[in-house]
Amino acid sequence: MYKQKVGNALMVKEPELVMQIDDKPVNNVRIVDQCQWVRAGTGESLTVETTLKDAKGEQIPISEGMCILQHYKSIVLNEKAEQVEKKKIRFYLLNPDGSIGDEVAPYPPTERIEVKEDASEAKEPGAAYWIPSTVIEGFLITEEYELPVADPRNDPKVWKEAEDAAKRDEIAITTYSNGGFTLYYAFLVPFFTEGQFEWLLRISNKKVEHRCLHDIPAPTPVPIRPVKTLETLPPIQALLTVPTSKKKKQ
Repeated sequence: MYKQKVGNALMVKEPELVMQIDDKPVNNVRIVDQCQWVRAGTGESLTVETTLKDAKGEQIPISEGMCILQHYKSIVLNEKAEQVEKKKIRFYLLNPDGSIGDEVAPYPPTERIEVKEDASEAKEPGAAYWIPSTVIEGFLITEEYELPVADPRNDPKVWKEAEDAAKRDEIAITTYSNGGFTLYYAFLVPFFTEGQFEWLLRISNKKVEHRCLHDIPAPTPVPIRPVKTLETLPPIQALLTVPTSKKKKQ
């Protein structure tokens, strides 16, 4: 049977940023901190000078050498290839026309998720609200985490919350950050198996695209449960970055 991988549509676009220190551009680079040269085909250690030499001191053509990176470190260089301190870096949005826009700061990592009863109150990262459980079927889950209960004495309370959500056939949706310049969609999902339960945190930045759908040729005797849709997602597109107090640079 021919199969085709399900497509996806990127819903969360990474913002284009430029880094500056004192209004001068800087760049992240990787430099070799320590490496080892060996001879391709034999694994023989080679000494690196201006030429490659084998253990006998004989010169080896560079085409026969292989450089194995053992350690590297990332540094930030300015226009003059001088190393600068990362803590001095400021980030600015790069406008479509190539000009420098507003200064922005990264989102802090999401450490706490609180479910709101009213969706209108869930405007900040980490503020969740209840949605139909079928909504998650339209998202491509890229990461999944277990949410352990810190204190086992809270198990009855956490179990009641999971049981109630399952009875309502609901999960919670929020926005989530790993500590960068982009928010992601996150779903709080109750999970049950063999008399046990837990809460899962499922992360997504892509929506599934089905490209091989066909019309049903005749009425089916088996009732098909329609998949509920979510008309309004959390305002993630408006929260791609956190503006700082510094306005657009001229």
